[in-house]
Amino acid sequence: MGPKSKVFVPLYVYPAPGAWTPLENVISAHPDVNFTIVINPGNGPGPDTLPDANYTREIPTIASYENVRLLGYVHTTYAKRNVSLVREDIKTYAAWPTASNLHLAVQGIFFDETPQQYSAHSLAYLQDLANFVKGLDGLGPNQFVVHNPGTIPDSRYLSIADSTVVFEETYSTFQQRQGAKLFTSIPESNRTQLCAVVHSVPDDIEGRELRGLVKQVCKVADEVFITHLNTDYYSSFGSKWAEFVDLMAAQ
Repeated sequence: MGPKSKVFVPLYVYPAPGAWTPLENVISAHPDVNFTIVINPGNGPGPDTLPDANYTREIPTIASYENVRLLGYVHTTYAKRNVSLVREDIKTYAAWPTASNLHLAVQGIFFDETPQQYSAHSLAYLQDLANFVKGLDGLGPNQFVVHNPGTIPDSRYLSIADSTVVFEETYSTFQQRQGAKLFTSIPESNRTQLCAVVHSVPDDIEGRELRGLVKQVCKVADEVFITHLNTDYYSSFGSKWAEFVDLMAAQ
C-alpha cells in the first residue's frame, strides 16, 4: 500500500454471485489506486467461526489484489460495548486465514461508533483494543486500525488509530462546513491519518463538478469515499461509482 490515491469502501453489499463485480472491475482496472475495504458479514464477523459460503468465496478473490487492504467491521457503541465481546469479534477475524486459504483474511479492524468527546475511560478502552489488534498475526502484515466517530474527535484519540473517519455526512453538510477547511480544524494530525465519507451527492454533480468535489474532499483526507446514493449508501454501488474511482485515479 504505497503512496497512491486511496479509495475507502464501506462494503456492506452482500456477496451474492456478481454483487461485488463492480468493485472487482475498478480494482483490476486501477492497479495505481489503493483500496481500503471494510467487510461486515454480520454486524461484525458473524456468530460462526467463518462467514457463509458467499463470503468465503468472494473475500479471497478481493483480498488477492495487491492494491487492496481488507478490514473487518467491529462496533464499539462509543466505547460502551463490553470489551470482551469486542475482543471476541477481533479474534474471530484473526482466525479466518488457514494454510489452505490464506486469502480468507482481513488485514486490520474498522472500529465503528468510536467516541468523539474525550474521557479517560474511552481513551484507555480504544488504546487497549488497538494494542490487541497490533498483537495478532492473523491480522497482518500491518494490523491496520481505523476509528469511525464520523466527525472530528478529540485529538487525543487520533494517535491511537492508523486512520480516523473525520467526516461521514451528506454532500450538503460538507458544503455547509466549507469542505477543505475541515482539515484546518483538526489539531495534531495530518491528511494521511484521515478518512472522509460523503454521501447523498445530487445526481447532477458529475463531470467537472464531480471532479471538483473529489479534489475538495482529497484536501481533507487521504482515504475518500463519495457516493450519489441517498439511502442505503453502503449496500450497493451508485451509478457514478466507476466515474468516482476514475477521478481518484487521476489525483
